[in-house]
Amino acid sequence: MLTWALRALLVLVVLNWAGLLLRTVAGRKKRSFHVDPLSGPPDPPLEGVSVVVPARNEETNLGPCLERVLAQEEVRLEVVVLDDGSSDGTAEVLARFRGDARLKAVPGVGEPPAGWFGKPWALQRAQAHATQPWLVFLDADVRLEPGALAATLSYAREHGLGMLSGFGTLTTGSFWERVLQPVVGGLIVAGNDLGEVNDPARLDKAMANGQLLLFSRAAYDAVGQHAAVRRDVLDDVGLARAAKQAKIPFHMTFMRAQFSCRMYEGLGDIWRGWRKNLFAGMHYRWGVVLSVVTYLGVTNLLPWLLLILGAAGLVGREWLLWGTGLVLLIHGSRAYLDLVFHHPLRYGPTQPLGVAMAMLLMLDSAWSSRRGRVSWKGRAVDVARAPEREG
Repeated sequence: MLTWALRALLVLVVLNWAGLLLRTVAGRKKRSFHVDPLSGPPDPPLEGVSVVVPARNEETNLGPCLERVLAQEEVRLEVVVLDDGSSDGTAEVLARFRGDARLKAVPGVGEPPAGWFGKPWALQRAQAHATQPWLVFLDADVRLEPGALAATLSYAREHGLGMLSGFGTLTTGSFWERVLQPVVGGLIVAGNDLGEVNDPARLDKAMANGQLLLFSRAAYDAVGQHAAVRRDVLDDVGLARAAKQAKIPFHMTFMRAQFSCRMYEGLGDIWRGWRKNLFAGMHYRWGVVLSVVTYLGVTNLLPWLLLILGAAGLVGREWLLWGTGLVLLIHGSRAYLDLVFHHPLRYGPTQPLGVAMAMLLMLDSAWSSRRGRVSWKGRAVDVARAPEREG
């Protein structure tokens, strides 16, 4: 009986990876919800855009980010940067750009008031200085490609959207980034079917990426600005949820041709960043965490266990063959996905290590959040009474 149950489980593992590959191939062919580069000047000309960048201890990132933003063409551009109480050289970096009349530098002094998390408070203050009919909220670690703002705004206008966000290209540098980031990022993309996310009738499906959020000013005001998500750990997802509830047309898209982002540098940054977000992304539910951890263990680590036990002669030849075949399927799938998402192929064999680390990270995120406080960029974040948790 147990033998047949294990065989059935392994068949499900095969179907899981085959289904993932088929969905990826089909999505690339259909080009559904992809923001592609413009083939020529937009007609009619595009309206003005205010790019709003919050900067807290972004000495390394802010300069390259602003250089790419200020190089955007085909849009009437305004850039609002709020230095959110930085203790590094962020202010000095910002000072280098103050000769550009398109840039407004906004000081941000003091801690957020009661009832606000840091990033929503920074963006709420910064956007008050924006004057253009479209807003782009951009993280300082984002690097725009040439023509990105024009292509993004053209897509929103073509589809009649009030809000738009997207997945960019994930950039990695260190060993642990290349091991862990593709696994966590892949789970987020795989767990959010864009057909459901972009279906206005599916109010239970909301997803956005705070690295780049585009709003019309009217839509942003209608959802209540960032005040509507002042205590959301995932303020981007909260804004997408508010937009759908307000019946504002919204799309979550692929924007790999429009921007790239290196989210974290090194294992410490990765751990602190995802520890803050992952449990919130799983709706503060231990049942969801344990389900995802179990899924990852079965679909990624069980085949390796069978292969190792079979090679050591501790299980029969059938299980060695199952393990070998599934490991080849997993790594063939990973190689294809790495090609699609522009990740280094040589890190594909680290898949089981990345999955094991991701499982530990999810459990740590749940445990840390259960205690009520996590930290990011030198600020403690009290998640005990976050609206997503209460909901």
